Amino acid sequence: MNVTKNKFTNPVDQPIKIQIVSRDIPVENTVGNATYILDFIRYLRQAGCEIEYTLLNSSPNGKIPWHIISPNLAALTNVSARDNVRIGRILLRFNSLLEWLIAPLYLAYNRLLPKALKKFYQTSRDKRRKASGYVVPPPWDALATPEEVAFASSRFVEFKPHIVIANYAFLGNILDSPAIDETVLKVILTHDVRHYRTAHFKKLGVTAFESDWSRETETIELSKAQVLLAIQEEDAKVFQEMVPQCEVIRMPISAVCHTHNVKQVHGRCLFIGSNVDHNLHGLQWFLKNVWPIVLQSNPQCSLHICGTVCDGIEKSFPNVRFLGRVEDLKTEYSRAEVCLVPLPVGSGLKIKLIEALSHARACVSTSVGVQGLREIVDHAVLVGDTAEDFAAAVQTLLTHPEKRQWMEEQARKYVTEKFSPQAVYQPFLDRIEQHIQQIANKTTKQLLDNKLSSDRILTSNLTPNKEKSHEV
Repeated sequence: MNVTKNKFTNPVDQPIKIQIVSRDIPVENTVGNATYILDFIRYLRQAGCEIEYTLLNSSPNGKIPWHIISPNLAALTNVSARDNVRIGRILLRFNSLLEWLIAPLYLAYNRLLPKALKKFYQTSRDKRRKASGYVVPPPWDALATPEEVAFASSRFVEFKPHIVIANYAFLGNILDSPAIDETVLKVILTHDVRHYRTAHFKKLGVTAFESDWSRETETIELSKAQVLLAIQEEDAKVFQEMVPQCEVIRMPISAVCHTHNVKQVHGRCLFIGSNVDHNLHGLQWFLKNVWPIVLQSNPQCSLHICGTVCDGIEKSFPNVRFLGRVEDLKTEYSRAEVCLVPLPVGSGLKIKLIEALSHARACVSTSVGVQGLREIVDHAVLVGDTAEDFAAAVQTLLTHPEKRQWMEEQARKYVTEKFSPQAVYQPFLDRIEQHIQQIANKTTKQLLDNKLSSDRILTSNLTPNKEKSHEV
């Protein structure tokens, strides 16, 4: 099947219906998994699929009882959210009048209060909660609750999907819904190996606000799917070993090469990331241990940091600018000479690395940062796991323009060959086509068997009983 077709249809000439079930609503330029799933949905729509995005989280905007769906997502899919009413692009929650009364205060708190005062308030709040026996809500990657399963089931009945995709393994129990019959292909978009992530964080003593995943627990959830979508090759091999009965398809994020209209700034480094534990830990490690070494050799170099990760850094650092969330990152990539991926912990595929490579930028990463992309080490990416090695790699790229330019060309070539949308997503769409054809063949066979059975009954009824028709 080729996405240049106007419609990707089943044998009865109807669009293929795909239902994606998730706890998070994807927003552009926020976190890597949002970028990934939006890119995936865009390709499915181009192939002519009809998509519903089923949101299990009843509070997509936190304590604010409304959420505005981004234009891109609204154009690609129908969004349904638990305990919310949708009016156009707006999701509205009416669980409590108090939420609506205090919503302006939350908005003022988030947008106007200085970072130091927010920190003071959060510390005081945490102390009060601890003293009062406050029950901590379950982690974001806990298994789907009965309420979430019930809502997803109601949407399955309404939408009648041909394919159901659970976004992350922790929503695997959604696929147990009795509203999903044997004609529906069950899929898990894995993103990472959860138990590897748990073990890695524990080994380094890094606090993660996530569940304690074991191999056994993850295996149980993964086995509920027929197809697993792995974001990189190393993960795919692990999943195939864990659940050999499942089909595993490698499906990284796609990327296209970008051109630059702005000149690079001499000595400019760039880090982009959201305010999640692994990004924050890695950036703090870099600023504390690596950046002073880089500055010692290159006092004029500079570092721009983009994304909500800036919210988690309290101190200031020389020659570092914290830009926060930037809507259009193209200019920042254009001006950078080196992109940084200093992640001591993590799992899956690093979307920030693929994005930097798509902008033809030479990168410096830890070994964790190049998981699933080992073939590009020493071509488009230099690797350093100690502060000294990481700083030396940055220094090499800043002081050897010929090597840096060669690596930029390697990055462009790698993205072009390995990460085109067709190369990345088409294998899964081919699997969908195979599934739809199998169901169509099975349905045709059942209809034929039923017709033959009816014909035999009719023939039997029309044949005279010999004993009754014999003349005495």
